[in-house]
Amino acid sequence: MNNCTRNPLYIAIPSNDGKTIFSKMLGMAKYFYIYKKIDARQFKLVEKRDNPYEKTMQHLKTLDVYSVISECKIILAAHIGKKGIERLQDKGVKLYLMKGYIREALNSINHSE
Repeated sequence: MNNCTRNPLYIAIPSNDGKTIFSKMLGMAKYFYIYKKIDARQFKLVEKRDNPYEKTMQHLKTLDVYSVISECKIILAAHIGKKGIERLQDKGVKLYLMKGYIREALNSINHSE
């Protein structure tokens, strides 16, 4: 199908275990789990990505982290710094700040997307 007629919606979620949202800052997670929205009630895990910036502390780190997940239009995370939130929103990313289980969080944002 032509990309212009149907752009998939991808969601990035930081997690170290694949089950729960990483409880600290977005850029400190070991992995990003990338989900694709299938329909009104379903999300499919499409990829687990390493975060090469997990242990780094550089200026504008949020933008480096964003480069790893740039096709994702939504980021679901527990914590993002104030400046990071602004930078991501400037890129057009929709942010959801949530804690807990990934599946439950996906289901709760599902109704607003």
